[in-house]
Amino acid sequence: MPNALRMYTALKAVGVQDDKALAAAALVATSKTPEAIFRAEEAIDLLFNAGYEEPLAEAVARAIANSFPSQRFTGNYNRVRLKTALVRAQWAAATAEVFLDALDSCIVTPRGSAVRAPIRHAPGAGKVVMCDFSFLQKPEMQKERRAIVVSSRSASASGRCTVVPVSKSRAIEPNSHHYRFEPGSYGFFHPTDPVWAICDNLYTVSLARLWQVNLRDRPTLPSISDSDLNGVRALAATAIGISALTE
Repeated sequence: MPNALRMYTALKAVGVQDDKALAAAALVATSKTPEAIFRAEEAIDLLFNAGYEEPLAEAVARAIANSFPSQRFTGNYNRVRLKTALVRAQWAAATAEVFLDALDSCIVTPRGSAVRAPIRHAPGAGKVVMCDFSFLQKPEMQKERRAIVVSSRSASASGRCTVVPVSKSRAIEPNSHHYRFEPGSYGFFHPTDPVWAICDNLYTVSLARLWQVNLRDRPTLPSISDSDLNGVRALAATAIGISALTE
């Protein structure tokens, strides 16, 4: 179910008036449009004009702000704190729960106290980054996950780079284009389970989708070895029908 429709349906089910449910759904829909930027005053005005009292309009807007990509590096999603604000603004606790449940799949800001350090410049080949694939559609890659940069800096100078996503899930059918990393081979991959670079899923992404990997609560940009990078690149190249990926 699309995010906006999920929000509208959930709010209507707990008795929120139609105009109010539509306004919250519209704000969620806006957050999923390309280059969406959260503007607090505009969001609050939209909700206020739909019939929300000002304190509740502000609490709802602040919650939905967590679904805007522009907030990815500036906020944290704290469900308890948001629910408290909604209840203090005169929403019933059950309504606040339903609203936050509907919002949950839209969240792009880090949950809890995690730190997200943005990546301002194109990383070099072999660097491992966090990448947001959340809003692609199956069979495309899904959710936030580690990814390996396979493009050179010179090829990525315009605010983007090419990455191969990493998955802990083994392919249902054996896939010769998946590069296996053994358990514990790197401190930034899983310590006890293998992971795979999904080399037949190449993505050129904006740096705005990327942030640094957190290791022991410290943001960092780790690297795989040259030999592993060459292996990942070789499989990516064969997956798209060429003999090699070069600098």
